Amino acid sequence: MSSPARAGIGVGSTVAEIAAFVGGDVEGHGDLVITGLNSLEAAAPDELTFIRSSRWAADWATVSAGATLVTRGVEIAGHDPSSRAVVHVDDAEIAMIKLLEAFDDSQRVTPEPGIDASAVIDPAADIGTDVFIGPHVSVAAGATVEDGACLHAGVRIGTGAVIGAGSVLHPNVVVGRDCRIGRGCCFHGGVVIGADGFGYRPDPGGGGLLKVPHLGIVEIGDDVEIGAGTCVDRGKFGATSIGTNTKIDNLVQVAHNVTIGCSTVIAAQVGIAGSASIGHGVQVGAHAGIVEHIRIGDGARIGAKAGVIRDVPAGEAVAGIPAQPAKDTLRQLTALRKLPEYLARQGRNRR
Repeated sequence: MSSPARAGIGVGSTVAEIAAFVGGDVEGHGDLVITGLNSLEAAAPDELTFIRSSRWAADWATVSAGATLVTRGVEIAGHDPSSRAVVHVDDAEIAMIKLLEAFDDSQRVTPEPGIDASAVIDPAADIGTDVFIGPHVSVAAGATVEDGACLHAGVRIGTGAVIGAGSVLHPNVVVGRDCRIGRGCCFHGGVVIGADGFGYRPDPGGGGLLKVPHLGIVEIGDDVEIGAGTCVDRGKFGATSIGTNTKIDNLVQVAHNVTIGCSTVIAAQVGIAGSASIGHGVQVGAHAGIVEHIRIGDGARIGAKAGVIRDVPAGEAVAGIPAQPAKDTLRQLTALRKLPEYLARQGRNRR
């Protein structure tokens, strides 16, 4: 195993060093050594937190955090510059994301390139340079693993599949035959790419069910992250596709021939039925269900637990079951909560 992947900002950095890294200005104790990052409520005197808006600014006086990032223009109360530090930045949340990445890199131990003795690599597979292939990985004939990819323990790469340069597949990921994964992707444990789609039809001859074969593939763009336990089924014909920079949470089901655009975010336990089309920059809340063959336009927002049964125009926000414009759903919920009061009043009026 290698030494930490990155030297520089991380555990043991001073507030002044952190401020320089994020382009901030220090007010107070710039020599304070930071041992970690934490939430505003939980941060210790040697940890750094963030305050992105005035909503949380008053809490600074009562918390134990030693330092905080603060969005410029936000006034905070109870600051003692002799013992604590404030780092003024353009956007505290964005600066914290940058720090989280830096602290993660400074502590992460990355595997050295190499192939574990227990891995099974078909001679007809094409393995690039600086690749890590962990214990009990299998790579089938005709598969390609490009430069710098990292396949952790138990990963299975099917015949003819392609894993893009620098992509990281965590333990027990499965990539089926002929599926294509872009560069810089990250798939967490137990992701399955390229399982058969769910398709059955009544058997007119035997009274049972006929399984529909799925001969297509899955195509995934660059910089896609997919959470643990998510499944992306192969197409019946053609491809199920996921665009560049899209992020998918844990336990999501993406059915056969679904298309998902770029920079779309899909939260946990969403189910997307076959041949649905989701545009670019869409936000899908947790546990939403999307029926087959509908279209969701660019920039649309789907509320948590929404049941989407018809097309959603670009930029529209929908919620409820069945999904409708979110403002209509909120009005109906408000009216429903007032119903007991209304019925009681009607009963009194009739007496």
